[in-house]
Amino acid sequence: MSGPAKRSLAFACKAMGGTLMGAPTALATARFVGAASDSREVRAGCLFFALPGERVDGFDFCAAAAQAGAAGLVVASGRGRPAGCNRIPVIAVADPRKALGDLAAAVRKRYRGRVVGVTGSNGKTTTKELIAAALSPAGQVLRTQGNLNTDVGLPLTVLAATGKEDFWVLEMAMRAPGEIALLARIAEPHVALVTNVAGAHLGRLGSLDAVARAKGEIFAGLAPGGIAVLPVDEPRLEPAVARLPEARKRRFGFAGAASAQVHASVRIMEFIPAGAAGSLVRLSVGFQPIVVRLPLAGEHNARNAAAALAVSQALGVPLLPAAAALQGATLPPHRSHVLSLGGRTVLDDCYNANPTSMSVALRTLVGSAGRFGRAFAILGDMLELGDGAAALHQAIGEEAVKLGVAGLAAVGSLGAEIAKGAVAAGLLASRALALGDAEAAAQVVANWSTSGDWILVKASRGMHLERAVEALQRKL
Repeated sequence: MSGPAKRSLAFACKAMGGTLMGAPTALATARFVGAASDSREVRAGCLFFALPGERVDGFDFCAAAAQAGAAGLVVASGRGRPAGCNRIPVIAVADPRKALGDLAAAVRKRYRGRVVGVTGSNGKTTTKELIAAALSPAGQVLRTQGNLNTDVGLPLTVLAATGKEDFWVLEMAMRAPGEIALLARIAEPHVALVTNVAGAHLGRLGSLDAVARAKGEIFAGLAPGGIAVLPVDEPRLEPAVARLPEARKRRFGFAGAASAQVHASVRIMEFIPAGAAGSLVRLSVGFQPIVVRLPLAGEHNARNAAAALAVSQALGVPLLPAAAALQGATLPPHRSHVLSLGGRTVLDDCYNANPTSMSVALRTLVGSAGRFGRAFAILGDMLELGDGAAALHQAIGEEAVKLGVAGLAAVGSLGAEIAKGAVAAGLLASRALALGDAEAAAQVVANWSTSGDWILVKASRGMHLERAVEALQRKL
């Protein structure tokens, strides 16, 4: 696939409601390819957005962007031309961050392919990758890279497109009400998916109902005739799709989860763990039986695969090739990665965590270890949970013991509450340790475990528990 499409600065200026500050090149003929908001990521010909930030001000890096080959600069009105940028077009706008979104929205309106929007409390990135894999037999797919899922990242993804792709799969993240609505306005998806509603960002949103309302904003941003995809067992999302006719809804989930009021388009009929190889999932899509050999462990990933097939069905993509393509799906680092180390199996899921995803990961750990291996865990703080954070962490420790975890090492001040909960639930204090850092936790669990055991590593991103994975690799 070729690089970003060439677009005119005149088009960008109009889309952003900007004003050109004199430049040696006529605006009518100047072109740009892609965009950047970090001067270190500027490539020759791209448009640099000088975004103000909490720690740094993009305006101070305009000269560096110009020197790196930027085709133009977008700056806030009233700040004048940046120093050292006399030979480059400068577009002044009221708000560079909003202008970036406005430009992406204008590019989206010119796109003739199909757009999929993906959000949810857990599994956004995994499901996005599964959707991209499922759609790949039907054409070229552009998908969100890394964590470019915000009001800055999503527009940068759109501006990186060639415009010739058959599908765009765009991930959308949020921390407050209104953010998904903004992203959906830019993306205007033909298919919008919410993977689930769980206790992420409770500290900011206050309740699961509020989380559901915020996630459900994506459905209000659907393109005309667009289709909503949602879990069959999540009643909190139903108000967000109430205005849509049933023909424009697709639901997914385990067989038996549907009620008399809702129908699942994609049902999981059977889930069979396959250890380090992942899992075997038998589904029914409409009346068509589908078997997927999924390179991912856990029932939650079976749900993510079902969601991907529901999106494929909504887009009219042939289901058998889509299902076969799921077998080759790969995920970014630290998301449900299964590693074989010294006879142990390490489930590296340390990219992020909240109470629901932590609970799901623990069940996956114990289920994967089965009857012949023991389950151990290295767990850390789950962030942004608000006033009830300590109790939620203790509950995770209690659940770990009830599920049958043989030992856990906790990292962080809230992680210590996990260890406290585990001891309260009956685990020996010598097997529920609160430790100072990830490396120490890895050392302890490596010594506890033997060949055939499974080890889960999980916490919120800010805990950097990839250090524990690296320490296990060195030790084992």
